[in-house]
Amino acid sequence: MRILCLSLLTLVLGACGFHLRGQYALPPQLNPITVQTSVTTLERDLSAGIQRMGGQVAANAPLQLHITHERIDRQTTTIDSRAKAAEYTLFYEVGFQLRHASGIPAEPERTIRLRRTYQFDNTRIVGKYEEENTLIDDLRQQAVGQILARLARVRMDELSPDSPPPAAQPAPVTDTP
Repeated sequence: MRILCLSLLTLVLGACGFHLRGQYALPPQLNPITVQTSVTTLERDLSAGIQRMGGQVAANAPLQLHITHERIDRQTTTIDSRAKAAEYTLFYEVGFQLRHASGIPAEPERTIRLRRTYQFDNTRIVGKYEEENTLIDDLRQQAVGQILARLARVRMDELSPDSPPPAAQPAPVTDTP
């Protein structure tokens, strides 16, 4: 009876499309893919994620994942009675776009924005800067997860063609008597 219930539960969860978070498969049209970014940690994490999804990262792939920008900002959220910062908010933003090898965009640029607030103690400055770096790494990992989830949902019919549409040609001028 117990085995039957477990089998039924497994069947129902599989039928509804349930899967563990972070477990994605790369669509065949994105395999292989090139990752282009100037941020080495982001490139390393994205490449590793693509490989975990069953994909290959190659320099001459027909499609490129282009990271257009990465921005990290810190803003004071709360000040204490001595007018010192007591709490900060980190803002992380990364833009990305799928492009054909020719450089023509395959889909519009997308932006991921994340934020994290943390307490700041002026008496433990060294530890707080380490905490801030850890939080930035965590935000970057969350962004990588969201980019990989987006890649897993890409369908070929959503992508624009590799060549730009032909320019409209003016109608030939004819002289009529």
